[in-house]
Amino acid sequence: MEIADKVGIKVINFDEVLSTGEKALWEGFNDFADPEPEDILMFSYTSGTTGDPKGVKLSQKMIVMMCSSINYRNSINGGTGLNESDTYISYLPASHSYEQGAFGLCIIFGMKCGFYGGNPLKMVSDDFPVLKPTFFPSVPRLYNRIYGLIKDKINGLTGCQRWLADKAIATKLANL
Repeated sequence: MEIADKVGIKVINFDEVLSTGEKALWEGFNDFADPEPEDILMFSYTSGTTGDPKGVKLSQKMIVMMCSSINYRNSINGGTGLNESDTYISYLPASHSYEQGAFGLCIIFGMKCGFYGGNPLKMVSDDFPVLKPTFFPSVPRLYNRIYGLIKDKINGLTGCQRWLADKAIATKLANL
């Protein structure tokens, strides 16, 4: 918060957003309607990497069902599901449908959301240690980049450190 104050950014936490809404209701503001499941939440525009660019309508129901499905998947096999103790790191454009779904998870299940610094090459080394994400859905390209960074670190090890890393990896693979 101190850093934000120094650069003139006002940070508002979700509890403040909720209390502002409650205050507005008490003061008589109720000029809104709850969305219906088939109401359109957003238009998502594709880049056209697999064809012509196009707009896709995403409904409220689609986003809520996606969030519910992801949380269910995270709760099976003994998992606890996503909750207030989890943190998600946001790195996709806000207009991206995947990002809308991930941010929906934060709102529905009370997760914390941190925004990366803007440089995907430094996300792992700079943003991860600060934000400490516990939930990180991603795309293969970024997972491959993370894998490459880890592999390079391991390949740079020597002696006892290298032996320990190799032993740890072999043990993990044997237990899969």
